[in-house]
Amino acid sequence: MRILLDDESPHTFGLKISEINTASAIYVNGKLVGGAGLPSSNSDLHENNKIPYSVSFGPKENEVDILIHVSSKFNEGGIIKPLRFGTIEAITYRNNLSIGMQLLFCAVLIIHGVYALILYVIGANPNKGLLYFSLILFSALITVLGADDKLLYRVFEINYVWGAKLTFLSYIGVAAFIPHLIKNLFPIEGYLKILRWYSLYCALYAIFILLAPLEYALHTITILGTVLLLSIIVSVILLKNTNKEIEESIYLLISCLSIGVNIVWVIIHGRLSLEYIHYPFDLIFAILAFAALWFKRFFLVTSKAEQLAEKLKLENTRKDDFLVNTSHELRNPLHGIINIIQSILDDRKTPPSEEHKKRLGIIMKVSKRMSLMLNDLLDVTRLREKTIQLQLGRVQLHSVVAGVVDMIKLMLDGKPIRLQVCIPDTFPAVLADENRIIQVLFNLVHNAVKFTDEGTVTIHAYIENKKAYIVVEDTGIGIEKEALQTIFHPYEQASINSSSERGGFGLGLSICKQLVELHNGTLTVESTPGKGSAFTFTLPLFEVSEVEEENYTINLLKESINTIAATTELSTQIETRNDYNVNQELKPKILAVDDDNINLNILISLLGEEYEVTAVSSAKQALEKLKVEQYDLVISDVMMPHVSGFELTRIIRKQFTLSELPILLLTARTRSEDMLTGFHAGANDYVTKPIDSWELKVRVQVLIKLKQSIEERVRMEGAWLQSQIKPHFLFNVLNSISALGTIDTNKMQELLEEFSNYLRFSIDFNNAAPLVSLESELSLVRSYLYIENVRFGDRLRVRWEIDDSIEIQVPPLSIQPLVENAVIHGILDRKDGGEVCIRVRRQLDCIEISIIDDGKGMTEAEFEQLFMNKSDSKVRKSIGLKNIDRRLKQLFGKGLQIVSSYNKGTTITFYIPIKKEIGEITFP
Repeated sequence: MRILLDDESPHTFGLKISEINTASAIYVNGKLVGGAGLPSSNSDLHENNKIPYSVSFGPKENEVDILIHVSSKFNEGGIIKPLRFGTIEAITYRNNLSIGMQLLFCAVLIIHGVYALILYVIGANPNKGLLYFSLILFSALITVLGADDKLLYRVFEINYVWGAKLTFLSYIGVAAFIPHLIKNLFPIEGYLKILRWYSLYCALYAIFILLAPLEYALHTITILGTVLLLSIIVSVILLKNTNKEIEESIYLLISCLSIGVNIVWVIIHGRLSLEYIHYPFDLIFAILAFAALWFKRFFLVTSKAEQLAEKLKLENTRKDDFLVNTSHELRNPLHGIINIIQSILDDRKTPPSEEHKKRLGIIMKVSKRMSLMLNDLLDVTRLREKTIQLQLGRVQLHSVVAGVVDMIKLMLDGKPIRLQVCIPDTFPAVLADENRIIQVLFNLVHNAVKFTDEGTVTIHAYIENKKAYIVVEDTGIGIEKEALQTIFHPYEQASINSSSERGGFGLGLSICKQLVELHNGTLTVESTPGKGSAFTFTLPLFEVSEVEEENYTINLLKESINTIAATTELSTQIETRNDYNVNQELKPKILAVDDDNINLNILISLLGEEYEVTAVSSAKQALEKLKVEQYDLVISDVMMPHVSGFELTRIIRKQFTLSELPILLLTARTRSEDMLTGFHAGANDYVTKPIDSWELKVRVQVLIKLKQSIEERVRMEGAWLQSQIKPHFLFNVLNSISALGTIDTNKMQELLEEFSNYLRFSIDFNNAAPLVSLESELSLVRSYLYIENVRFGDRLRVRWEIDDSIEIQVPPLSIQPLVENAVIHGILDRKDGGEVCIRVRRQLDCIEISIIDDGKGMTEAEFEQLFMNKSDSKVRKSIGLKNIDRRLKQLFGKGLQIVSSYNKGTTITFYIPIKKEIGEITFP
């Protein structure tokens, strides 16, 4: 191109090269002034480079001669965007404006992308939508930096091939992440399959871009446009199926519309070669719409959190008021119970028996423990309202500690724990409320004993800065560092080993801390997990001038507190130490039988959290339940009308063995004759009333574990038996396959296929399950009969009589062994063979399954010995029938029914009941 200039033309001009494929060099008046890459007619010497650039030059004698050399390796055409010619000032201004606009837009993308990523990382419950939002923005950032002035390639040295692929991948990333952002912002009710197919489409296209040569990738621009348009279409489809209100959906609709407009504009710009300064307002609107959605949700969550906080404060106040009112309401009847029990124990005219005294003593201990727990609740309220008045006086620590230790000794329950008191008699007195100090010491020492399985609990004291420091130190399990900050809060308990005892309201340490602080002291703790804990509290020393005259009142109060604590806290050992992890989705099932509704409610409350407890009020209802449901344990009361617990146990034992269904009897009768009767009836265990909750839970746990372990063994036995394919059978089948290979290859292939099916069904690990589908069992039978038909031809005839639409589950290895027995021991024992019929028919309340053959049959003597427990070889052949018969009786209550006539054939039948719902009894 030759440009002629007049005399008034500027002396310096500029030329802006936007995009030339794929290497260029500019000569002005025969001189090289700039270029990108290395153009050459030799492809080996050609170097790609499409980075835009500008050149400046001056005219020569009012004439400018411009020559552009271009070579392209991947694309057709050279100059694909207009060249801009003008003064150097105009060219520079436009370049700076374009770059500034791009950098400004990139700054917007980076800011929003970074805050979204930060919110995702630091969020307590991170929303993946934030992650996808940041990924979209960072992908868009690469598209901006890789377009127009290609700022990305000016900073990083990226060759042309990978630069082009990176641009493709960035556009694919934007398109692929937008639907996932929609999905995570709103719950989608449908069309998730569309999202999965679209994601797979994007992933495959991205893999193609990465692996394919660039010249092939460049020809897929149309596919890239399709990906971008599909992104908007899928997003709109997902938005239409959200269950959110339009106030939130409108933001995403605006965003998708803006992105769609940008995509359309990019396509138009590429097709029409339009030139404009890079500032996509539509993408800015999309980002602002997304940001508005996030901020709206944030302010909405903040507002709801404030409302919830106010509601929680109100509910907390109501909770405290409820606990206080409940404590007041329960105290009077509870004290009445204690007084009545005490009057019965003290009655000299009609004294109770020793057994009744023992039971009444337990009730007394439980009642007084409840009284102390109610007092704790009241103390918490009094401490919060600051209504507790201390009766300060002279207190000798040694005597107080000795009394507390005497109470705690009753609670050791055989634990190998040594209690040590290292406080001398000469230790100075402290100024304190003796009742409250006993309460503090008792709680601290009781906690130390509770969480120490073996070792030492030591109480010692020392004086420092005119204060007494009392330390309760143990060698127990210790406390985790995270829990040390919260254990003094009300209703808080440290997370401890599941095998350790837990209980109470979690108020003891909180009350101790507040009571110590009322004495102007402090309560602190030091603990090392696995090594023990040390609680230290301080009290002011007593000064002689402050001696009070009311020591007798304090002594009386001390004696009263000691008595109450000694008789009540012993019951804390009833708290369970259950380490049996129960699967919440598959709880063991317990059938509880008792004619007393109160006793049933007690069992449900004790065991209902860990087990699925079904309660019935009579032996008849229990037997009906056992016909339609499977249980892991039966807990029955002995004394019931009509049918006693002993008789119910005998009836159950006719159907279930000791290991198949354990039975636990409950009774208030403790004579050895009663226990012996229960065990003779078939009970597994015997628990006397009043029920000790810890003992009951442990016994229930042991019986259920025993039943489950034996049941698992039986299931594995069935799978093992099925997997025991006889070597002789395998040898015969292989011989048949080999013989058919020279006679009929098609028949050989069919036999080989059925043989593989037979092996596959035989080693299926689902056979370890208690039940399998009828179709699965019949598939194994079909494979077996096909193999035997091939081997024996017309000697074996098979007839199927199966009703339509029967979908039930049967025990694995319940039909195939019966068919095999009929074939081998019935039909094939006869020279002419015979016919076997497999019949499955629907009855009124059950499914009848029969295996009928017209084979050899059995003599009366053989039939009588069929299920006898003998060890001779003939009888051992019936082990498969015994196994099937036992499993059917265990699952459905009835075993095999066999009718056989010598030389006429045998019919074996069993029934699968159709489950019926029996109304369960509910109690208030």
